[in-house]
Amino acid sequence: MKIAVVGAGIGGLTVAGLMCQIGHDVNVYEGKDNLDQVGAGIGIGSNALKALKQYRMAYAIEQEGQPLEQIKIHSDLDENLSALNMKQDDTHNITIHRNVLHEILKTYVPSERIHLNHKVTEFKPTGDGVRLCFDNGEVEEFELVIAADGLHSNIRTQIYPKSLPKYAGYTCFRGVVNAKLDIDGKEALEYWGHKGRFGIVPLKENQYYWFCTMNAKENDLQFKSFEKPHLQAYFNQFPNEVRQILDAQDEVGILQHDIYDIAPLKSFVSGRVVLLGDAAHATTPNMGQGAGQAIEDAVTLANLIKDRDIEAALKRYDKLRVKHTKKVILKSRKIGKVGQATSTMKIKSRNAMMKKTSSKAMNRKVKFLQKAKLK
Repeated sequence: MKIAVVGAGIGGLTVAGLMCQIGHDVNVYEGKDNLDQVGAGIGIGSNALKALKQYRMAYAIEQEGQPLEQIKIHSDLDENLSALNMKQDDTHNITIHRNVLHEILKTYVPSERIHLNHKVTEFKPTGDGVRLCFDNGEVEEFELVIAADGLHSNIRTQIYPKSLPKYAGYTCFRGVVNAKLDIDGKEALEYWGHKGRFGIVPLKENQYYWFCTMNAKENDLQFKSFEKPHLQAYFNQFPNEVRQILDAQDEVGILQHDIYDIAPLKSFVSGRVVLLGDAAHATTPNMGQGAGQAIEDAVTLANLIKDRDIEAALKRYDKLRVKHTKKVILKSRKIGKVGQATSTMKIKSRNAMMKKTSSKAMNRKVKFLQKAKLK
């Protein structure tokens, strides 16, 4: 089958690699003139790694990733609030630098099949396929188009014109540092306080990925002007681990972006066009499932296309992925709202409830992630 994958991010390269493995004629189209990734660390849940094992992609990712066994949540006064055990079985949750993950996924797609400077302007259904129109004037026809073109997907907005990114109410800074710190290499730390949240996540070889989120207006000029000294001053009253991380951060290399998601869609399929990853179900990062859900999409689609005719495969994909990813969007949105509370009363109530909730109870709330059907 002649397949176009629109977008060469994590979801796009994963699904392209899987479709190549099962024998389809695949081409990837990327709107930018390069494949450089803007990002820091990223988490890959055991749910996604288990899904990939049958396609031989999981091994390289696991080798380059850092196993993560627990997430500990503290207050900004360093009180223990909660813990989430990440090690459920023999398959680990891992953390990995986004660039490293992207390089691994690229190896599964022949380089001559990745086309840069090909931004899709529109698609047109044909009798038995789809015609893609690119901004460079080229036109190509395919039997299936997989839209993995991200949060601002042109293809999604052609299908759902009102499906625009929804601002979550907070902005995020991120970075990666090389430092020897007295932090367990298999534990992630989060500190929740009045001024926002700060997270520290271990990567391999004395690297740490950090992030912080603060309530802000969309495109807030004050935060856009923040550099290392501003962040150090802002989080000066947070625990010592936070100050150590920011001290170790280079003056350059700090990323900042506002946080968005999209309202859950009713369908990811329109004729022979199928949405995947952030194009289908962009979510806030509060559950660390953005990349994992894109990977699950890719595996599910490959499984179904391998075993069924195309119409039945797309129908089943829609049934499985729409319902599951809706849960992720809504639960992640809820966690963000709770975590970004600023009133003293709400924070006291939240902290007291978190202290009373056992680790087992916390794990039960996210157990649905391990139960996704992939075919």
